[in-house]
Amino acid sequence: MNHYIIISCLFICSCVSTIPEKYELRLERISKELNRTRIIARRAIGRISKLEHKLSESIIERDSLLIEHKKETSLLRASDAFHKGNNALLTKNYNKAILYYQKTIVLRPTDAHALNNLGNAYKEIKNYPLAINAYRNAILLKPDYASAHYNLGIVYQKSNNLDVALDSYRKAARLAHSGGQKWLKESGYYW
Repeated sequence: MNHYIIISCLFICSCVSTIPEKYELRLERISKELNRTRIIARRAIGRISKLEHKLSESIIERDSLLIEHKKETSLLRASDAFHKGNNALLTKNYNKAILYYQKTIVLRPTDAHALNNLGNAYKEIKNYPLAINAYRNAILLKPDYASAHYNLGIVYQKSNNLDVALDSYRKAARLAHSGGQKWLKESGYYW
């Protein structure tokens, strides 16, 4: 029976010693594979991060180019509408001129010249309240705009508001507008 116990112990010990060795080798292989996978994953994550950063920069650049393109396109449309308005005003197509100047102002809200010319078109069709509004808005944007002051004087004079017309002519004359100076001189006023 002693032999049986010894043989059993040897068998059990030999079995026990081979099982952990298999597992150790397998665990070692799995551990190495896991480490290689971790290295590959870190590299992939680093590459993904770099690519995301490049993509983000590219999107920002594209968006800024689109914004710049939109601004330039808007300026070109405003300029085109302004010139078409001038042509319509010259050919005495005042309603068409009004539409073009309004389009210019929508695209370029701070365009005092478009507002002044809009006032001129309204003045020609004798819509003095709208002409006054357009000239005043032009003057708000550009207080030293002599032509707008002079045109405002004309409209106030045509509306029989001579005191306000005189004030507008004086402002135009002080800003060296020859028409305002001439009107004041011929009318016996000084600026």
